[in-house]
Amino acid sequence: MRGAVVAVAALSGLAAAAALLPACGRKTPVRPPEAVAPATIDGLTATNSVGGVTLSWHRPTEDADGARLFDLDNFVVERANPGADFEFLVSVPVLDRNKLRQQRVFKYTDPTADVGENYHYRVRSVTTDGFSSLSSNIVEVVRAVPTMTPTPVATATPTRVEL
Repeated sequence: MRGAVVAVAALSGLAAAAALLPACGRKTPVRPPEAVAPATIDGLTATNSVGGVTLSWHRPTEDADGARLFDLDNFVVERANPGADFEFLVSVPVLDRNKLRQQRVFKYTDPTADVGENYHYRVRSVTTDGFSSLSSNIVEVVRAVPTMTPTPVATATPTRVEL
């Protein structure tokens, strides 16, 4: 009988500890998924470069509802030809999430773009939890090899000093 009393007392102690456990930690209001997704990128640009089409965009710093974004994981770059659906091109990782100084502008060069072809690009941000922003503005570019500007050549002229 004494063993049964000890077992009941131990179980009631565990039940009390389990009841207190959910009260630990910081409580925040529950937010819907569309509010915790990153804000939409709206400054995507595309330019021709020697290595391909270079895309550039600014890092989002807020969630869709305006709260500070701490858990940015990667960017999904998508490409399409005119009239075709967008397809996944590459995932660009965010490697400085835990650093004080973070990269503000991201760039990606698409080396697979063929010269003379017309492409559309867009980018989405993704958090560590898998929440994705809406797609960025769409940029259009015709792949061309940039012309190289001639490099000025310095020429020396003889100087003469007479004393």
